[in-house]
Amino acid sequence: MIKEYLNQPYPPFKSKWKLIVFISLFIALFMLIFQPFGSSAYHGSNGVFIIAGYGFVTFITLIVDLFVIQFFFKSLFERKNWTVIKQLFWIIWIIFTIGLGNYLYSAIIFSYWSLNGFLMFQVYTLSVGIIPIVILTILKQNTLLSQNLKSAKDFNTSLNHKDDVFEKQIICLMADNEKDKLEIESSNLLYIESTGNYIRVFYIKDNELKNMLLRCTLKRAELQMKKYPFLIRCHRAFLVNTNKITKVKGNSQGLKLVLNNTGTEIPVSRNFSKRLKDKINHHQY
Repeated sequence: MIKEYLNQPYPPFKSKWKLIVFISLFIALFMLIFQPFGSSAYHGSNGVFIIAGYGFVTFITLIVDLFVIQFFFKSLFERKNWTVIKQLFWIIWIIFTIGLGNYLYSAIIFSYWSLNGFLMFQVYTLSVGIIPIVILTILKQNTLLSQNLKSAKDFNTSLNHKDDVFEKQIICLMADNEKDKLEIESSNLLYIESTGNYIRVFYIKDNELKNMLLRCTLKRAELQMKKYPFLIRCHRAFLVNTNKITKVKGNSQGLKLVLNNTGTEIPVSRNFSKRLKDKINHHQY
């Protein structure tokens, strides 16, 4: 039970700068008010600035953790693979690095290098930060999971009352060079995925899943598909045929669309969720 919970999807924190500023200010104020680790013994004209320097060290440490490390190890931080247990271990790492950075800062300022000092910093930082952060992590996961499960249920209710509309229209997708193109019957088109300056079109042909790569941006493809109201943007990287949606799933990361004839689950961005639901609810085909 616990293992299943820890392996549930978890949404990575988006507002990194807000997190960095909040934690840095918290550490700075905490050190100024409580002056732990013997920092109260420092008396001098620049004492306040030196003690507040812990906040600056935390600021630099978080930039390294949240930007530099995540840049060089992108595959480890892919949203689709991020889980509760990964989030908890990542938080522990962040707390460890903050403790390490502030220990080194203290050692330089007070000329006191010792293993006991290092361990004391780690224990104190961990004890102050781990409990509230873990509680907030679990609460956030449960709240988002509950919200998205409810939203998925609402979507599925709408799908159960939606009449499938498969007009025999021929859709023509034109590449940027105005030469390469894909002509396909509307009822066979599943979804279109953006891959940089290209799009990959997924469709059914001879009862098999096929795909074709065209040099064309998703924005341009969306403009070409404007006259087909059943084709709608559901994510910054996806256009989906709403007639092919069979089920909507929800987890703490958001909503996923299950389509006919494919095992791929299409993500739904929060920005496009309402528009997609309105389209299904009102049958604006």
